[in-house]
Amino acid sequence: MPGFGAGFGKDVFMSKSYEFCTSIPVDDKAQVVVVGGGTAGAVAAIAAAREGMDTLVIEPFGSLGGSAVNSLVTPLMTVGIPENPMNSSISDEINRRSIEDGFAYRAGVNPGYFDPTMMPFLLEEMAGEAGVRIRFYTTPIDVVKENGKITALIVRDKAGLHVVEGDLFIDCTGDGDLSVLAGAGFRKGNPKTGKNQPISLRYVIGGVDTAAYVSTVSDNSIAPDGYSSCVKLHGDREVEKIMTKAMEAGDLTKEDLSYWQIFSLEKAGRKGCFAVNSPEFFEHVDGTDPAHLTETQLLGKKAVLRQLKFYKKYFKGFENAYIASVSAMVGIRESREIETEQTMTYAEALVYKKFEDGIAQTNYPIDVHGMGDEYTCDTVKAEVTDQKPFYEIPYGSLVVKGVDNLLVAGRCIGCDFLVQASARIMPTCRATGEAAGIAASMAVRKGVAPRDIDGRDVRARMIENGAVFAQW
Repeated sequence: MPGFGAGFGKDVFMSKSYEFCTSIPVDDKAQVVVVGGGTAGAVAAIAAAREGMDTLVIEPFGSLGGSAVNSLVTPLMTVGIPENPMNSSISDEINRRSIEDGFAYRAGVNPGYFDPTMMPFLLEEMAGEAGVRIRFYTTPIDVVKENGKITALIVRDKAGLHVVEGDLFIDCTGDGDLSVLAGAGFRKGNPKTGKNQPISLRYVIGGVDTAAYVSTVSDNSIAPDGYSSCVKLHGDREVEKIMTKAMEAGDLTKEDLSYWQIFSLEKAGRKGCFAVNSPEFFEHVDGTDPAHLTETQLLGKKAVLRQLKFYKKYFKGFENAYIASVSAMVGIRESREIETEQTMTYAEALVYKKFEDGIAQTNYPIDVHGMGDEYTCDTVKAEVTDQKPFYEIPYGSLVVKGVDNLLVAGRCIGCDFLVQASARIMPTCRATGEAAGIAASMAVRKGVAPRDIDGRDVRARMIENGAVFAQW
């Protein structure tokens, strides 16, 4: 293979030309190729396969589930709409089956939570039932384009380089990696500062005597069957006073207290286990920069050990505690938002904008993490005339601009920085994934580009399959 030696050095020749790609063997092809098997990608692949498509999902890790699994994002937030409609029959099925299997818990419309270790088992079972083909430990590194369409991906795995051909592609990488390889435009970071939201490195702590711990803090800072509100520096609650005391003693840092949440996993089948949303980092926050990702992993592990020592010293019930798991993948809240045929804006969300082709609904708050003015954004004032308190994401926010056979789903859909801070939660990502999978199948079957698919038909098909939408 001309240009490739023993390693990928500076003198390696990389070309996007078709002539170069023909020297790499084609070893797979599918009607629908989903890149990224995470929260949105797993659902997109299942949805496309259930619509009768030969579907392949490509995933760099060894499981489906993405951030929910590899970043240990255990809570399943609500969409903030009465009855908490998921807008996705597949999402409803995941919730139901995970509860039936004993590794998830939800009380009414409250936020739920699950055991991230078990989630891949269910997702992979559902994918297998639908006929999805899975290719783990595989990363796309380039695309082949002809006349505005992706004809194939160049992927890398342990066996070398390969070509994967497809009719239609769905970018569920979270960072919009496939879209960028295909030449799509994107926005990135706070429009005022260019800075991304903070990155976290979550972990699960085990061996906790939950009853003894709860007796330590009498103000219900943590419910044994739910999750706490986050701790802020110098708060008035008892647990915050303990943490402030530890900081003053040098057992914690100010950064440790900048953001801290603890989620019980008791009713998700993990007795004596808590999932911790901490530490959070505010400097190395570019999820597309490998140096930033490396730094947060290294600093994060040091913080995890420091926090374990703190628990053992200051709280009853942690005498035999241990670190059960640490995120294999740092938790990225926001990186790129891909340029799509429609861009959902904060001004539209603020007035609860509805669309006839709305494929996801949410009233989740604008949840921008961070400290200080560097994370504030210019906002707009608007008169709310719609009495239904939720906004919708239009189908056009999934249709990548400038590429004829590419859809995007998950946290990198076409929206602005503030909307992304609301739409990035798992239920909404799942809904966009289901919509993308259905739209892909329609486009392939009709032999047209995704932009030529009527989003109203996508929404109608989602509802026909059992998706529940709030009325407006």
